[in-house]
Amino acid sequence: MRIPMHLQREIARLHFHTPEQSSRAIGRATGVSPNTVARIIDAIKSSNKSAEELTNLDDDAWHEALTDPERIRPQKERPDWGNIHREMLRPEATREQLWREWRENHPDGIGYSQFTAEYRKWIGAQRLVMRQIHRPGDKMFTDFAGQTIEIRSLSGEAPRHAQLFVAVMGCSNYAYLEAVWQQTSECWVSAQTNALEFFGGIPNWIVSDNLKAAVSRRERDRITINPAYSDFLRHYGAASLPTKPKSPKQNAKAEAGVQIAQRWVLFALRDRIFFSLEEANQEIRRLNITLNERPFKKMEGCRKSRFEALDLPVLRPLPETRYEYANWRYAIRVGDDYLIEHQKSFYSVPWKYRGETVDIRFNDRMLEVFRKNVRIAVHAINNEIGSLSRIEDHMPAAHRNVLEGEPLALLKWAKNTGEHTERMITYHLTERHDPTNGLRAARKMREISKLYGEERFEAVCTYALGLNITALRSIESIIKNDADLKARHIGALSQAINRTVHSDVRGPNYFGD
Repeated sequence: MRIPMHLQREIARLHFHTPEQSSRAIGRATGVSPNTVARIIDAIKSSNKSAEELTNLDDDAWHEALTDPERIRPQKERPDWGNIHREMLRPEATREQLWREWRENHPDGIGYSQFTAEYRKWIGAQRLVMRQIHRPGDKMFTDFAGQTIEIRSLSGEAPRHAQLFVAVMGCSNYAYLEAVWQQTSECWVSAQTNALEFFGGIPNWIVSDNLKAAVSRRERDRITINPAYSDFLRHYGAASLPTKPKSPKQNAKAEAGVQIAQRWVLFALRDRIFFSLEEANQEIRRLNITLNERPFKKMEGCRKSRFEALDLPVLRPLPETRYEYANWRYAIRVGDDYLIEHQKSFYSVPWKYRGETVDIRFNDRMLEVFRKNVRIAVHAINNEIGSLSRIEDHMPAAHRNVLEGEPLALLKWAKNTGEHTERMITYHLTERHDPTNGLRAARKMREISKLYGEERFEAVCTYALGLNITALRSIESIIKNDADLKARHIGALSQAINRTVHSDVRGPNYFGD
């Protein structure tokens, strides 16, 4: 009967209270049709039970007592829900496909609607740990343990306490443990990177709590992921899935992994004394292998075998390059001098971006400048306060010409050209009593070098310095009139004449001592 149980009981109470009253009267009192009331009263009479006996029955027993056994339909065949649940853990598995496969071998079995309804009911009847279905390779749960590891100093300084990072694969419970110094963004990303390399692949989701290293800001309708962590996720093609605040059940795998790590790892190391983080991690790695290979109590295999059979085949491959940690700064204005400031040092960007806002990505070695997600400049990090890193290609032509005329640039050019050019330019820049005219002379000599070639100018400087000539006009005259080349030719001719011997040449011996 589909009549609510409380109405059936009320109809029975009224019937036993006044057996002679009609079904129509009881129907008016309960809001049930007279025909339905009559069927219920007939069922009560057929049960041969008294009012007291019926009153003490629970709902299931009541339904059984008032149901005619001959009218019960035969139960259709049902599948093994445990086997169906194991198949649902496979990638791309659907309930409809599993039902069709089962129905081919059991044509008289239950239909698809009843199949899905009873499967959901079976799931709800299992233990709480089975309420959340973890598909192979889908999620990696991460967290920090509450307990810490003491690291002592050999120099007698105060001991430090390392944090224990825990990562657990959702389907297999395969765990990765690592000690890091702090729960900072850098330590968090480094541990996550090591975890992915330990697992040998990338899951679809990385589940974490709302620590600052993962979530910069959480509002009711929006989550802001930490920029450095977001950069790490983009590199590996994974997505972050922060849990709700104060909802440990959403990160139950990591919570359970933390509990197991504290019991099987930290407790085992309770009497050990460590003097370095690497020493602690070496022992943690040994216990981590033991933990993953320890057999399950209520199922076959261990974490490692389950991981190799379920998670590992469906994990996405790691990229060719390992992620290198970097921080971000956003919306930095480029000055009119096309420079940006970072940690009290200055770096150039192409001059056309002056006045724009850019983002920078930086670490201990390198600084990258991005505009609208396009990299426009790369610099090595300058640790000296007030230092300037400027790339000539970032400068407009007029500024580049000015830079090329500066004394340091002129000296650098002269050194690269040749020894005598360097001596000539050094004289004009540092030894003249009128440095202004000396700078102008050096600039003009650079122009001459560009016009005639650096090799030709080096030869002119060699000739001029040999004659103690440094004046700009003299240098211009020498190179225009090829004076150095003519002198070289005359010198060669003179040497040839001197080597010629004639009979009428008396020679030095004629004059004696």
